[in-house]
Parts: sequence; C-alpha cells; structure tokens
Amino acid sequence: VDGLAQVWLNNFREILPEARPTPFKGGPMNSTNLSKDALTQQSKSMDVVIDTDIGTDVDDAYAILFALSSPELNVKGITLVHANLDVRAKILAKLLKLLGRTDIPFFLGERVPLKSDRPITWLGHEGRGLDFSDVEDLSPRPEHAVEFIARLATERPGELTLITIGPMTNAGMLVRDYPRAAACLRGIVSMASTFQGFGKENAGREHNAAVDPEAMDLVLRSGIPLLIVGFNVTQQTWLTGDRLKDISACRNQLSAYMEHMTKEWFGVVGRDATNMHDPLAVAACFDPSVVETIPVTAQMDLVSGMVTYHSAEHGSHIMICTGVNLDKFHKLFYDRIMKTITGSAN
Repeated sequence: VDGLAQVWLNNFREILPEARPTPFKGGPMNSTNLSKDALTQQSKSMDVVIDTDIGTDVDDAYAILFALSSPELNVKGITLVHANLDVRAKILAKLLKLLGRTDIPFFLGERVPLKSDRPITWLGHEGRGLDFSDVEDLSPRPEHAVEFIARLATERPGELTLITIGPMTNAGMLVRDYPRAAACLRGIVSMASTFQGFGKENAGREHNAAVDPEAMDLVLRSGIPLLIVGFNVTQQTWLTGDRLKDISACRNQLSAYMEHMTKEWFGVVGRDATNMHDPLAVAACFDPSVVETIPVTAQMDLVSGMVTYHSAEHGSHIMICTGVNLDKFHKLFYDRIMKTITGSAN
C-alpha cells in the first residue's frame, strides 16, 4: 500500500460510523438554491455518464446501484478509471448483470495519472472471492472512455452531465485533449477534494483529487460548471453493519454480491461501517436539497495534492458543498436501493 493510500485508509478508520458534523471555518454557512443551477435544472431525466474506480471502496458500487434506482437519471454509460481496469470491469459487469442492466455500455479509461510517474492505488482486495464466470461474455466497449464521453457530449451539447466518483484522470484528459467536447457538457459533479474553510491554512487532502492533481487542476480551471461534493460532507454519511443486515436479509444474488463486497471493505478499513461518499454525489446531481453549497474559486497545489478555496461573492463556475441534509439523503438512498435489491429477480 503506497503512502497516499495509507493516508486514505487512516482517514476512513478515524471517522466514526455515526454522522459527525464538520465545522465550517471562514464564514457563515450559506444555502444555495441549486434548482437554479445549470447542473440541476430539469424537467425530464438527466443524461449522465458515471466515471468510477469501482472495486476499491465499496461506495462506488452503491453509487451505481443508487443511480440505476433513480428515475431522475438516465445513465448513458459508465467509464472506468485508475489501476487494474480489467478487474474493475469484471466487478462492474457482474453488478450490471445482477441489476438486469447489461444494456448500459461501459468503457476502459486511464490506468495511471496524467503524470505517469505518480503512484497508483490498488489495495489488493478488489474482486477477491467473487465469481465472474457468468460475465465472461460481458466486455467493455472498444472505444476509449474519454473518447466516448467526448463523442456523447458533442452529440448532446448542453445535455450531458459527467459524474466523477474516482480519481480525476479521465475528466482531466477530456478537458486537455477534447476541450470543445468538454465545453459541451452540461456540467460535472465530482466526489473530490474537501472544504474546511477559505485559505491555504484550511486546505485538506482527499484521495480522488490527490491521486491525480494535474487532472484536478485542469477540471478546476476549465470553466465548466462544477459541483464538488467533498469529503467534508460525505464523511457524515454512513452504511453500518445494521444496514448491511437489512441488505443481506433480501437473500438473492444481488444482495449477496453487495454483502460480500461490503464485508471485504469492512475488513480493509477495520470496522463494521463505511461512508457513502459517492452515493451523496449522485444524490446531489439530481436533488439539490440534500446539500448546501457556496460559490468558490479554487487553486490546486500540484505538490501537496490539496485544493485551496476562496470566496466568490460574485459567482463562480465552481460550487462546493458545505453541508448535508443527512436524514433526507439517508432516506432517499436506502429507500431506493432497498426497493431495487428487494425486487431483484435473481
């Protein structure tokens, strides 16, 4: 386990399974009506692509399950990023099959950060104990993930939202190599970074931003509408052992699959609870009332992997979450995934 991964794991182990409020430093917490924002205005289902490093933290799998249980979202494809994408593809293919959604195409993206000498994070438990013999015929599409996103954005200018729930490499490459296509995006919603207040003294480290700071920097400077759902709010969400018992009680192949991956992750983090970081980003994409936000400007430190935020009183293309409605999020999330898991025919 590399140094960055160890910091990441230590962060998980230090967080209590109960919701723990994070103090806002640097001014009063403001609530923004995101229904007026370009990312969340909608009269029909929102076209999205989910960019994921599924298989490491189990929250990616729950985020995809949640997204496919939400009628507000029309998932046009799923793209994979970072480290062993062949294993990630198998984990995703199995989940899609159990959900009866093998119609959703998936694509391999970048395995290493934009600066290729940066370390990758692969903890070794990914896919452990899972049987993929029934998805050998389900393969990623041959098109590169970034090319797929660029093509789809160009075909649907102003309609496609990119949800990133892994390292920012694919998103950064899109901005760097396909700037015109990137400009066609409706916006980007990212589980990335963390916000503890304004100024460099309040900057913090978060895995998805720090793994590929060059990519994060490109996205921050792109001018594309960006909603950042950071660690400061996602760490307050949780899936406990009691919730897992409810999932296990459904006694079907989908529940068993989710149970196995969750228990593997519990073993990695050393406790019977984990945060639902990525599902909160999915929820914020279509229901702005689950989070509170403020406009900010941002500076990426390529050495430390931290982002410094400053107030943007006159508006900005970047919105960052400062608070979360935990009761509303947890009810929305668990009601929907439990309905899907309970109704699974497998």
